[in-house]
Amino acid sequence: MGDPEEFEEHAQRAQDEWDNFREQDGDPIGIEELNGLDLRNLPEDIRIVVMDDYFPETTIWREGDLLICEISEHLYTKYWEHKFSAYAFAEAMERAVRRLAHEGHPFAEPSRDDEDVHVFVRWRLRLPRDTEPGQIPASIKAAFDLVWHRADSILENSDSVLILGKDTGPALDRLKRIAARLEEIGYYTYIIKEQPDRPGEGVVQKVLRYALSSKFVLIENTEASGHLYEIPHIAKAAECVTVVLQEHGKGATWMFEDAYAKHKHWHKVTYEDAGLERAVEEAAAWAENFVAEFADYQAANLPWLKK
Repeated sequence: MGDPEEFEEHAQRAQDEWDNFREQDGDPIGIEELNGLDLRNLPEDIRIVVMDDYFPETTIWREGDLLICEISEHLYTKYWEHKFSAYAFAEAMERAVRRLAHEGHPFAEPSRDDEDVHVFVRWRLRLPRDTEPGQIPASIKAAFDLVWHRADSILENSDSVLILGKDTGPALDRLKRIAARLEEIGYYTYIIKEQPDRPGEGVVQKVLRYALSSKFVLIENTEASGHLYEIPHIAKAAECVTVVLQEHGKGATWMFEDAYAKHKHWHKVTYEDAGLERAVEEAAAWAENFVAEFADYQAANLPWLKK
């Protein structure tokens, strides 16, 4: 065992360092100074603000055995040069955090504030308290880059979901439950009934317009409705990636049942009513996996897509 006096001396020195830091009244520090701090001993009443060139503004504090790193991105619309607007990109960043958190990344509490020409996006990265000091800046920068690139991908690839199914009475409430869960995990959603009509555009044209611009289509098939007419156009003619949700023991028709075996881009998920949200997550996971696997197949086999 170590010398008790040496241990006590070390603890006192650490306490003195944090007392001195506390007296600085929260003045921002740079990366070099952050690397010199042993955050494993960070008192819970101290917040560290990190500001440095080419590094996201971050506030760090401790909650129990976790280090909370709140990352902040400031989008100044006056000088914004991205192909998508600052407001659209900020929303996409917020959605990206939700998607990444759902996928298992240690992110939480995304938020967005619009203040005239200034837009702020914030989220929290949670790290173990015993993270080595030198790894903390790298983790913060990696978290920022991951969110930025995912937001760019969400906008570039139209990361949205078209939701179809019976849209009257209690059935519409079920579609809204589906949309709410998808929104919670970071998707844009469209319930076709709630989207504006275009004069001169037929119903199937409208549905196809949204279906072809979505990453996948989710159809609630427990009760019969107009979606039975739309399915062949979406899933067969247009070959959209399609997931059918159906309450266990129920269903609008058997006419498409063999399509799940014939077509790889169709999939059915059954659920009990209380498990609808979990079924939505399962549907989204299947669709994401299918799209990724199909993209890999194309890259490996189509000459114009081979790397």
